[in-house]
Amino acid sequence: MTDKTTPDPLLQKIKTLEERLAEQESLWEKDRVAAEYHRRFLQFIPYPVLIRNTHGLITYVNSAFTQTFGWAPEELKGTGGRQYIPAHLQSELARKIKALPPNRNVLKLTTKRLTKTGQVLDVVVRVGIDRDEDLKPAGMVMVFRDITKEKRIDRNQSAINRISQALPQYPELPRLLEYISNEIKELLGTQGANVMLLDNKAEEFHVLSIAHDDPTTRERVRKTRFPVDELLSGEVVKSGKPLIMNYLPEESHDTFKRRDEKIGYRIKNVMVVPLQSNTRIIGVISADNKKEGTFDQTDLSILGTIAATVALSIENARVSEELKKANAELKSLNAAKDKMISHLSHELRTPVAVLLSSIKVLSRKLTELPEDTWRPTLDRMQRNLKRLIDIEDQVYDILEKKSFHHTPVFGLIFDECADMLEALIAEETGEAGVVQKVQDVLDTIYSTPEQQAVDVRLDQFVDRRVQALRPLFSHRQVNLTTRLAPVPTIRIPREPLQKVVDGLIRNAVENTPDGCDIQVQVHETGRKVELVVHDQGIGLTEEAQKRIFEGFFTTQETLEYSSKQPFDFNAGGKGADLLRMKIFSERYEFKISMTSTRCSRLPEISDTCPGNKDRCQEKPGPACDGSTRVSVLFSLPPTNV
Repeated sequence: MTDKTTPDPLLQKIKTLEERLAEQESLWEKDRVAAEYHRRFLQFIPYPVLIRNTHGLITYVNSAFTQTFGWAPEELKGTGGRQYIPAHLQSELARKIKALPPNRNVLKLTTKRLTKTGQVLDVVVRVGIDRDEDLKPAGMVMVFRDITKEKRIDRNQSAINRISQALPQYPELPRLLEYISNEIKELLGTQGANVMLLDNKAEEFHVLSIAHDDPTTRERVRKTRFPVDELLSGEVVKSGKPLIMNYLPEESHDTFKRRDEKIGYRIKNVMVVPLQSNTRIIGVISADNKKEGTFDQTDLSILGTIAATVALSIENARVSEELKKANAELKSLNAAKDKMISHLSHELRTPVAVLLSSIKVLSRKLTELPEDTWRPTLDRMQRNLKRLIDIEDQVYDILEKKSFHHTPVFGLIFDECADMLEALIAEETGEAGVVQKVQDVLDTIYSTPEQQAVDVRLDQFVDRRVQALRPLFSHRQVNLTTRLAPVPTIRIPREPLQKVVDGLIRNAVENTPDGCDIQVQVHETGRKVELVVHDQGIGLTEEAQKRIFEGFFTTQETLEYSSKQPFDFNAGGKGADLLRMKIFSERYEFKISMTSTRCSRLPEISDTCPGNKDRCQEKPGPACDGSTRVSVLFSLPPTNV
């Protein structure tokens, strides 16, 4: 008989199965909920996610993947995903996973992927690998991060820094433009890039340099000029706004066809930004035919930044280029001017010498007449001829370093014709010695003897020159005193030294009113010997002091001068003395400088002085306080140092 209290084994098994089924259903529900949460999590992740199964086929992509790459889930599910991987990177991931140690399940790599539109993106990929019992890959989860903009920003910032630092290394305009064009071409990944400068007068663009893949094109386009209306760049210059055109149809405007024919290749897309310096546009920077993708706002921003960075350097280089051309032209004109002056100077010597000789002959023939009837006229002629000789002498000293020597030509002609001249002169005058006299005259007029440096005691030399010059200004009431300390010898040719000393003393006397003082000093200072001429004359205005050494610059209005004797007050110098001294200083290595204070009664260059301190002070006004100090420093020879 069966015990009713004992459980039926069958019922017990059923109950156990029911419990297990309930437990399994609970687990299934948990899995379903977890899967839903997982799906929602993957959709929520802002980064693109892609899942592959054991066979390497795509089973899932999230919405962020579609937003980034443009590929919809149905286009990729069940495929190997080769359509979004560049051709040269198809096997890259497989190689990386194969090289991964079996105990490693995470892989990170930086690579490239394609969007549905063909754009290449730089991405960082993290790969989580599932492995089977044999540790072989059995599936993977891939998370992508688009770093295209980050890399472009870093690359652009590096380029801007590099360009900014390199600009000072390219002071010449063509090389500067070539450097900028090459940097833009490499940075934007284009077929060509160039900087075109605007010629406002001709209404043309001037291409001084271009960067292009084809060397032939570079040579063809370089130094080409384009009318403003022939290029899209003309619109940029007129509007002042940048321009992007990512599609230029083959059947484009006739104007653009002519442009393409001129440059030798077709422009398919282009980006142009203006080059602005201050308030005006000086040209444009353009890049054309982007190799990958199309131009976008990031490209436009970086090109605009480059334009703003280089505009000032380009303008400075262009101005420098124009200054170099102007300087070269000025040098050419200056050389022509020097040659003309030198020629006129030499041409002046002969007629002046003839006139002086004729005056001497004439004076001998006029001795039979009363002297007071002809002497003043001849003196006036001699005085003015002497002024011409002084001018010629100053011009010669100023231009001496230039190579305009006429003497060899005359000497050659004379030497070749000496015998014939001797025969002709002897035949006509019976005086063969006249030939030598003519030769001596030519040597005197046209020779340019070498100046030999000699030892000179400057204190003694200046003392002798002061004593020689005193009679020439004895009619003036100026008090010239000297303080000449014994000094070591200096080495300098005597003739230019005499011209310097005489010129300084004469200038001081001619600019000092009667009743005022002049002091001439010589002393040793440091390792140099100094000559100082200090006068209490009318002084120079600030403008005159800036230009006093330029040459032929007068310190008074031209009409204020009169043809007086040398050493008279306001005698009327030619303005070349100080320039000649400045040239001597460069040639013979001494230093000359001037400081001056303009008389308070004569603030303007047009103001005149009566030439006498007492007469000046009779009128009310400030004190006569003008002064000028000229210093000449001579270096001692090595033996005296």
